[in-house]
Amino acid sequence: MRIYRFDEIDSTNRFLREKDDVLEKDLAIAKVQNAGRGRRGNKWVSTEGAALFSFALKHDLGIQDEEYMKLPLLVGYSLLYSLKEIENLDYKFKWTNDLYLEDKKISGILVEKIKDYYIIGIGLNVNNLNLEEAKDKGMSLREKTGKEYDLEEVILTIVSDFFKSFEEFKIGKWKEILEKINKVNYLYGRRIEIVNFDKEESGIAGDILEDGTLEVFVGNEIKKYNIGSIHIAKK
Repeated sequence: MRIYRFDEIDSTNRFLREKDDVLEKDLAIAKVQNAGRGRRGNKWVSTEGAALFSFALKHDLGIQDEEYMKLPLLVGYSLLYSLKEIENLDYKFKWTNDLYLEDKKISGILVEKIKDYYIIGIGLNVNNLNLEEAKDKGMSLREKTGKEYDLEEVILTIVSDFFKSFEEFKIGKWKEILEKINKVNYLYGRRIEIVNFDKEESGIAGDILEDGTLEVFVGNEIKKYNIGSIHIAKK
């Protein structure tokens, strides 16, 4: 594993995406990101004290391309259970790429493909207490527990656990992994609004299905979504 450490960078994902000699498990860590982003270009507020990092996963030719659609779910699953080992709290996974704690976002995930590699970016609120404009919607571990954590130790644990989870995925344990994901499905039973290609629908979220899509009960229909911006409907 090669580790690249930055006091400040625009994006750890961009650094690895543009690296000519990227290798599997290359890891970029930043104290501050000034252009961090999530899916669909959403900004990720990156304050000092957060775990801000990206790492590389080489595309395995033995795995069908469509199986990699499940990768953000696998990252979320692995991250959530890594956190439970660090602090056994009631984390929830919000399909497809966020972790929540007490109805507040604690982590965001971004997976991008470049050539033969997937670049997995994670922003995790750990020691940061100043969440800036996200303070009403976000939470950090330190805010919850009052403890301060060794950021690099947390990051290395998360990356190591992911590659163990990926090995489980490769040998066909997706159903067992999915069962655990659905036990912590933040959206289950909630009325949600889905914005998909400028079309907006409202329904009740169900399970995350075997193909990685989200089951949603819309009126008398059961629909499956594999993409879209999800919002909890206002009561």
